[in-house]
Amino acid sequence: MRGFSFPMLYLSGMLFPKHFWSSASNDRSAILGVMPISCYRGKQYADGFASTLQQAKTYATVSSSTTSTDHHFVSHLYDSIANRAQSGLDSRDFKRKGFKVSPTSENGIELGEADDSRLNESLNSKQAARNLAAASKYVGFDVFVTFTLNASKHPGVRHLYDWKQSMLWTDKIDNWRHLTTDQQHEVKQSFEMAYTCILNRNWLETRKLLIEFVINSARKILGRESLDAFFRDEYQESSANVCHIHGLMALCKKELSNEEFKEFICSLQRNAVCDLILTDEIEHYIEEGLLRDVDDWERFVETANEVLSHKCDDRCKRRVDDTGDDEKDLKCRKRHPVYDSIDPIQNEFIPLPFQFSEECLAILSECEFYEEPSDEFPNGRIVHDSLRPTRHIGKVTPSARENMSEVFPKYFALTRSMQNHQIVTDTNGVSRYVVKYIVK
Repeated sequence: MRGFSFPMLYLSGMLFPKHFWSSASNDRSAILGVMPISCYRGKQYADGFASTLQQAKTYATVSSSTTSTDHHFVSHLYDSIANRAQSGLDSRDFKRKGFKVSPTSENGIELGEADDSRLNESLNSKQAARNLAAASKYVGFDVFVTFTLNASKHPGVRHLYDWKQSMLWTDKIDNWRHLTTDQQHEVKQSFEMAYTCILNRNWLETRKLLIEFVINSARKILGRESLDAFFRDEYQESSANVCHIHGLMALCKKELSNEEFKEFICSLQRNAVCDLILTDEIEHYIEEGLLRDVDDWERFVETANEVLSHKCDDRCKRRVDDTGDDEKDLKCRKRHPVYDSIDPIQNEFIPLPFQFSEECLAILSECEFYEEPSDEFPNGRIVHDSLRPTRHIGKVTPSARENMSEVFPKYFALTRSMQNHQIVTDTNGVSRYVVKYIVK
């Protein structure tokens, strides 16, 4: 601003005085001092100070410092590292290719590659979608999984929720009992904001351990080892919640035929609360450490009813007609395992309705992917499997009334959080659609 000077010798201190000078006067855990502007040059350990990357890790992870709960300051740290990584290179390359995580770079990140599609912490989504879709011909994925976070139950983060709910943290607030109601409300809001940052950081570490566990323990938990796996974080656009995880897994088939393997993979899925853990399975779950005791099984069922049952709202409805009556025109996108199945006690692979245009059928016929109508097939016949998508609906107890999210019960017993496990074995074109969805 015109008429105001801004000393830049200690840039971070001047931009964020609340973390350094202001905090130092009343917080014994405050960070004293800040690196001078000379440390932002190309040298890694400029003037004997720790590197920019090391300092950024410290600022972002020290729970006793206010720097770890300020997303503006974390963004400033990222900008500093990104600027160092771009030094001497054309900024248009970074705009086009982006960054990728690099454990060997002194900055922690480096220039990405336009065709980089390795399954690591950074990838080109469009290229990854093409590569995974093409690979599905040779490496067919069997399960589409979604993991979310239930902060009050999930291992690795539930202790944070318990601490917040206990209100014991108010003992650390000076004169808490003498604050007015408005002042206490303001402190609670500030704590909630700080809690969200700590929760997100713990979840990012926990979800990495969860993914490693899911991949490496597939033989013990599911009965077959995982051959290939791909996982990706997804954030909701209009929500400040932590990310949830989408994933694809291919399991080892070995000596099983296609039909035997399909029967095996379908048997892993449960579609009703009453089917999650059968009474004769409780002892096995206790032995594996997934349940503490029989009383924990009752808590497990209670959590499943609360977390897994789908509650229909306007967001999940799709239009199926246009009569003017919303009850007839709108239908929930979530299929009910009983009401929307033909035979609830059987695993079904139901063809998805799709109408090909006349022009499309003509082209498919030229490619020998479509046979013209005949006495045997009055409506014609699609020859290529990828053009005949199906959707799996698992078997379920016919008396079930809740519209439950399909899960593998052992994973739910471990996390006690909302999740979804869809069978994509032999679903043809659906598996390719799922690939596009997961890397969108």
